[in-house]
Amino acid sequence: MARFEGRQNEGHMVVGHDAGVSSAPFAACRVPATRAHLSKDSLRIDMEIQFPKKEKKKAKAWSAAKRNTGSMLSHIFTEQKYPEPVYFQSVDCVGIPHFLSPKECRKIIDFAEAQGFSRQNRHRVLNMMWSDLIDPFLVEALWQVCGLGWFLRKLTIDGEVPCGLNDVVRIQKFGPGGVFGKHTDQPVRRADGRNSKYSLRIFLNGKEDEAFEGGLSAFHVAFRPKPVVFEPEAGLALIYPQGEFCQVQEELEVLAGNKYVLRADILFQRADELVSPHVPFHHPSPSTGEVM
Repeated sequence: MARFEGRQNEGHMVVGHDAGVSSAPFAACRVPATRAHLSKDSLRIDMEIQFPKKEKKKAKAWSAAKRNTGSMLSHIFTEQKYPEPVYFQSVDCVGIPHFLSPKECRKIIDFAEAQGFSRQNRHRVLNMMWSDLIDPFLVEALWQVCGLGWFLRKLTIDGEVPCGLNDVVRIQKFGPGGVFGKHTDQPVRRADGRNSKYSLRIFLNGKEDEAFEGGLSAFHVAFRPKPVVFEPEAGLALIYPQGEFCQVQEELEVLAGNKYVLRADILFQRADELVSPHVPFHHPSPSTGEVM
């Protein structure tokens, strides 16, 4: 099992490789949650993710074989995985090292680059590019083949259980000067009754391949004078709460190169309403973010 350490660097704690951290189960070892509060100078940004408008076409009858062929990205995962997580006691967050392989990360980056990116820019608050992948087969592969569903199989929150990922996966690209100021991740509330409670963040590249400089991910934990900072590593996944229990976080400035991050929402529903964990989801609701 991969293990991590906390060390002091430039006024904050940096989470890197090789030293003591708890590997206790996710459901049993959460530190006491602290609600996030907006200050009087806070800025709220609502980011809505929607399907593109569909052109009217004649209905076509698809065979079962065609419906189950998957997508280009879903086929990059060829080996069943069983994640080995580590729990970071200094911040309410679970890490899964090597959740994706460098090759899988590279293929996702290449696909997003081919699709193209849009830009968001607010002075001193937000400077990044993004590309939304609307692919139920991709999220099903992340959930089933990559073992995320297996890892979360025993988790229950207020009578609700994890049931998959939202169809919309966002690829964030931070070029030179790229930054995402202090913010909290807000839940997705879907029309079909499913809601998200946790965020999934996967670093698609990192400093080990010298892809970029800067670009650390910082979590500002209540009652801690210094932030907890993660050094991006290709394939490292982070899972953390959304909404009022989400720690204030920020993506620090990229000084050179391009940093890529995959962001997705983990959906929950009542256990007695769960139909099948294998059915892709097709109706994402707006996603809200709050910038501090």
